[in-house]
Amino acid sequence: MQYKKTKLNQVKRGHKKAAYDKKTIHAILDATEICHIAFIYEGRAMVQPINFGRKGEYLYIHGSHQNRMTQALMDAGQITLSVMLLDALKLTRSAFHHSVNYRSVVVFGKVKELTNPEEKLLGLKTIVNHFVSDRWAHCRTPNDKELLATRVLEIKIESASAKIADQPNSEHKKDLDLDYWAGQIPVKQVYGEPVSASDLKPGLEIPEHVLAFCRRGETQ
Repeated sequence: MQYKKTKLNQVKRGHKKAAYDKKTIHAILDATEICHIAFIYEGRAMVQPINFGRKGEYLYIHGSHQNRMTQALMDAGQITLSVMLLDALKLTRSAFHHSVNYRSVVVFGKVKELTNPEEKLLGLKTIVNHFVSDRWAHCRTPNDKELLATRVLEIKIESASAKIADQPNSEHKKDLDLDYWAGQIPVKQVYGEPVSASDLKPGLEIPEHVLAFCRRGETQ
């Protein structure tokens, strides 16, 4: 299954690096906890990082009712967001050809505010479990006051595209004899050992779902 190419999501520069299949795009979205959202505030272009969650063709974000980004998104009724995973720094003999290997996704979608308490809880559950799988079942759920104070937005993915660079260094042949080191520096995100809060009740051990998450090692 692929997202249909549109004027918005079609990659033109570096089109050979583009991917439109949902499996690839969803995998990149699921490999990071943070996305960057573009919006207009008082006539100025803004961008803000925020945590999110994905369930099928829907993404979820949350914020306070006074948050200018969520209000701007509601006013617009649509959204553009992106994620990027840096995989390697590519150092070449020439300064001009330095580059990176990466995986990125740009999503275009429609925005809907969830007002039904059950729908809001589902959205928040998706966000929490996007951090650590099954975390929602191991923490207190929001109470009525917390739920009322939180705005939950549902984003329907209308179109999206991925751009993936995973290639060796590219250099001019005339530079290959230069006496400069060239190569790649891999970049990996890793999770450290979990550290228990200092005010935990005695006897509370690190739960298995947290240990399992940390054992995943680096993100893919």
